[in-house]
Amino acid sequence: MAILLTNDDGVEAPGLAALAEALDGLDDLVIAAPLENQSGVGMGISINRGLKAKRFPDGPGGVPRHSLDGTPVDAVKYALGWLLRDNPPRLVASGINHGPNLGRNVRCSGTVGAALEALASGIPALAVSVDYAIPPNWEGAKFYARKLAEMALALAESQKGRPFLLNLNVPSLPPDEIRGLAAARHGAGGFLDGLAANPASDGFVLGGDWLSPRPDSGCDAAAFNAGFAVVTPLRFEMTDDALLEEIHRGWRRELSPIPGGDKG
Repeated sequence: MAILLTNDDGVEAPGLAALAEALDGLDDLVIAAPLENQSGVGMGISINRGLKAKRFPDGPGGVPRHSLDGTPVDAVKYALGWLLRDNPPRLVASGINHGPNLGRNVRCSGTVGAALEALASGIPALAVSVDYAIPPNWEGAKFYARKLAEMALALAESQKGRPFLLNLNVPSLPPDEIRGLAAARHGAGGFLDGLAANPASDGFVLGGDWLSPRPDSGCDAAAFNAGFAVVTPLRFEMTDDALLEEIHRGWRRELSPIPGGDKG
């Protein structure tokens, strides 16, 4: 078996090399990543066009590197369907992304999107990001990526085949300056993006502000802002259960029954 590495910053991104260095020795490593930067595409896929694969010279530690001129999800599909079709990976690690993926930003993150594709394929996954800085301090992110990968491999054994996704965000600091590893729920912080006018081009550019949740909110962004490396388990299920129950009660006469659908 192997560990598949991917990202959304592109196959030659320094964060991907840092991730390969961090996980060296845990298992055979295989890299499949987008050819170019695909930040912000979430779980997007390429349709209505062909995709070209390319093998690059081996990267750090001699790790084979493969790219696809598509999205992070395309790259994961390519790896699982072709590169590793006879030897499925026991873990997919996506990152290390240059910039945190917390709160509302998870929805459009290509780093998390690649990990979600692994989850959808029944494979445990990590998404790893470091705080935005120029240049970022990769050492803290590498330290906690390795630590969490080891913990995830052990968790995978105890889960008996049940896949999971762990989203890790690490401050841009040396390991000894990070307050430790915290686990927190997904929250509403992160970057509040929007379109801003760009007079130079007579058009628009993406802009926005960082949202800081209350320090005592217990969410991912709050723990991250407090100086912790923070891990959050994520899933696909997005149903508002309380509202669904209210709909079943209040609209009972208007709704047609479905097997297992009426919980009111």
